[in-house]
Amino acid sequence: MADSRTVRMLDLKLMEEGILSKDYKNDYQTVHDMLNSYMRRSGGKLPDENFKIGDRKLRDWLMILYKQGASQEKLTSYLRCGLGHLSFDYIASQKPGISASDLVTRSLQSLKLRKFHKSFFRVSKQKEKTTISLKKK
Repeated sequence: MADSRTVRMLDLKLMEEGILSKDYKNDYQTVHDMLNSYMRRSGGKLPDENFKIGDRKLRDWLMILYKQGASQEKLTSYLRCGLGHLSFDYIASQKPGISASDLVTRSLQSLKLRKFHKSFFRVSKQKEKTTISLKKK
């Protein structure tokens, strides 16, 4: 689970590099709170399997915000912030006792290696399910 002070350092670094929009600076805590609640339920460890589940939870949550009318720009920033948070938790799980500055640096590197810093929120087009009614003879 991300330490709020240290994860804010990551957010600032992501804003400095233009990965996150500064317009939503005060909103990013909402993203961290949502992901921290997931981490509490998963026991605070973030192996690859939990990373994928956290990613899915993040995207499901963003779809809810999309349906409520959130903008593409805001959702993209939230997505990148959430992926940064997941990268942060992943590194923290793999390297317990790492210093805060190293954790931020490694999280940023992980984010870029996975190409998450170029992520954009897009609405997933789900195929419509066709219901076929069968007549009983």
